[in-house]
Amino acid sequence: MLRHTRSVCDKVFEVWRSPGRFTKNPDIVELPSGRLMLIYNDTDCHWPEETQFLTLLASDDHGCTWSKYGVVDTADLRSGDERFVTPRLSALSAGRLAVLIDHDDHGHFHENLPSGNWAYWSSDGGDTWHGPQVTGILGFEPDRMVELPDGRLAVCSHLMRADSQEFANVITFSEDEGKAWGDPVTVAHDGYHRFCEGALVVLDDGPELACVMRENHNAGIPSFVAFSQDMGHTWCEPRMLPFAFERPYAKQLSNGRILVTGRNVNGGLGTYAWCGDLREVAGTYAPGGPESKYLAKTTQGALEVEGHPDYECRYTLLPPESARSEVVFEAVVKVDGDDDQPVALMSVAGLGIGQHAVLHVAPNWICLGDGGGAASVKPRGRPGTIIPPSVDFHKFADMTTYRTLTMHLRQGILEVRIDGKTVLRTCVFGEGGGWAMRTQFGQSVGRGTSWWRNVSYSAKNPTLDDFSWTWRADSGDWPDQYQRDHLVQIHANHPDQKPWPDHGYSSWVQLADGRILLVDYTNCGDEPGTSHLVGVYLELEDIQ
Repeated sequence: MLRHTRSVCDKVFEVWRSPGRFTKNPDIVELPSGRLMLIYNDTDCHWPEETQFLTLLASDDHGCTWSKYGVVDTADLRSGDERFVTPRLSALSAGRLAVLIDHDDHGHFHENLPSGNWAYWSSDGGDTWHGPQVTGILGFEPDRMVELPDGRLAVCSHLMRADSQEFANVITFSEDEGKAWGDPVTVAHDGYHRFCEGALVVLDDGPELACVMRENHNAGIPSFVAFSQDMGHTWCEPRMLPFAFERPYAKQLSNGRILVTGRNVNGGLGTYAWCGDLREVAGTYAPGGPESKYLAKTTQGALEVEGHPDYECRYTLLPPESARSEVVFEAVVKVDGDDDQPVALMSVAGLGIGQHAVLHVAPNWICLGDGGGAASVKPRGRPGTIIPPSVDFHKFADMTTYRTLTMHLRQGILEVRIDGKTVLRTCVFGEGGGWAMRTQFGQSVGRGTSWWRNVSYSAKNPTLDDFSWTWRADSGDWPDQYQRDHLVQIHANHPDQKPWPDHGYSSWVQLADGRILLVDYTNCGDEPGTSHLVGVYLELEDIQ
């Protein structure tokens, strides 16, 4: 199996190519005339080293065909220009258009660094542009300008705070149609989570706002949402969402539901969609599923996973806050295969680099490893190369019958128990920050089969909320059942592609007939260093 959610991949079509170039980060709007216009960053590669063109495309047939409309601005890094990153296009009242573009993250990402967000303005449908205007908006990767019901303009962005040295998502307002911008208002910041790439949604024409955010640890932590009841002046505490999207793009549909699209980083790779009521799911957690092709089925009260070097079937859970959390990770599991071949694994993230936080299970032993003790585990859970187990952290055991395996971390001691008896023990230092692995269970790197009857996981954290999750195979649900039921794969990009798949800064517009036209970039099937723009028409039944 490759897909474990609903998919509309067969509807994807090519929108635009710029031969030999990397086309990235399109943003689409509809003009009052009905013309569709999008802007994208035409570059020499994903992270440009030479030339860039902020390029406009236009369509007068609802997105079926596109033509080049113009270039808003250019940058030549060889001549000392700063790098453009992600352009955003907004269709404002009175027919005005606005382009917002951020510059090289390294020069503008901190709250004590100058603004790198420039604006360009057009009052004639994009024929001519005025700018750049250095807005004073701090941070980088801004959302598009959003016109609020009270007449103000709002832009979400994110920046690093000096005190915590972590990201904060902020919102900045203009009360004079973009001529001047005020001081940023904090949407989300707690010194731990990396809140970024916030997408602003006006709910039911205001005054309630929502901000859907990426969490940038890339460690199995999901996206978050924060709400404001007073048009953005104050914000509630951010709450988890049941998906993990990078560069989420979110707006309200004509039927009142919220559609969020983005690069999925907690399950099957590609650009995905979620549609629903943000207020209903705020605070809901859902585990991540396999990233790539896999073989698994539910049978006789167990999840049966077939191990093979070309497969990957691992389920991702929320990591503990740090090595100072108390963690109890327990599974009833058995395996079958050749002796000395690790078939199943359980791993705990966030315990620091080089610490023994991966439990590999072979038919005749279990072994604690750190990426080198028993088998290498590459970032994001991809299988690695089998390495003989370490004598110090290796215990012979018959794992061909169901056993209860427990990983228990408390006050710096990590214990492994088989059927309640401690068989392995090691110390874990409290520096934390080991995000090269995730908190996962499922397939290891050897050939064979594992059967999982139930899994439970809990983390008592020093400062964050405690967390617990339980799954039983006899419930009839898969561990990632929510994703299977509620996420839609828009287009895929296989993780084995060379170079690494690149996509996921999507944008969309709902047409007058109710259809949704989504645009994105992808390097799927392209020569290294190049990409192209793709589109897909979504019917409401595709995403409901």
